Amino acid sequence: MDNLTLARKGDKDAFLKLIQNVKTKLYKTGMAILKNDDDVCDALQETLINAYKKIDTLNNPEYFNTWMVRIMINNCYEIIRKNKKEALKTEKLQQNSNYFYDLYCEKADLEILLNKLEEDLRMVTVLFYYDDIQVKDISKILKIPEGTVKSRLSRARKKISEIYKLEDTES
Repeated sequence: MDNLTLARKGDKDAFLKLIQNVKTKLYKTGMAILKNDDDVCDALQETLINAYKKIDTLNNPEYFNTWMVRIMINNCYEIIRKNKKEALKTEKLQQNSNYFYDLYCEKADLEILLNKLEEDLRMVTVLFYYDDIQVKDISKILKIPEGTVKSRLSRARKKISEIYKLEDTES
C-alpha cells in the first residue's frame, strides 16, 4: 500500500512521509504570498491540520501536491485577511486612544486652571460652564443675587485669561 492510501486510513507516519515531499514547496509558496516567516509558519501549521483532517476528501491521489499547495494558498489569504482586520482594529484603537488622551489632557489642564480660582469663582464657573445652569438658577442654588453670579463669572473669565497669558509667557 502507498503512503496516501495509508494516510487516508489514518496512518500518521504515512501522512508525515507525504508531507516531507511537499514541505519545501509549501514553505516557498507561503513566503511568496506572505513575506513573513511567522505568518508562513502559521499558514503551514493550518495547512497541515486541514490536510490531515480532510485527506479522505482527496479524490485523485496524483494531485496530492497540488491539493496541498491550494490549501496553503487559501490559508495564506486567510492570514492576510486577518492581518488587515487586526491592522484596522489597531488603527482605530490608536485613533481613539489619541482622542481620549487629548480629552484627558484638556480636562486635566482645565481642572488645574479651575483649582487656581477662588472657591466662589470656581463654583459659579463650574455650574455655568460644566453643568450648563443658567445665571438665574445659579442665583437660586447659591442664594446670591443674579448680579453677583454675573460679576463672579466675569471675574473668573478674567482670572482664567490672566493665568493663560502667564503660562504662555513661561513656556
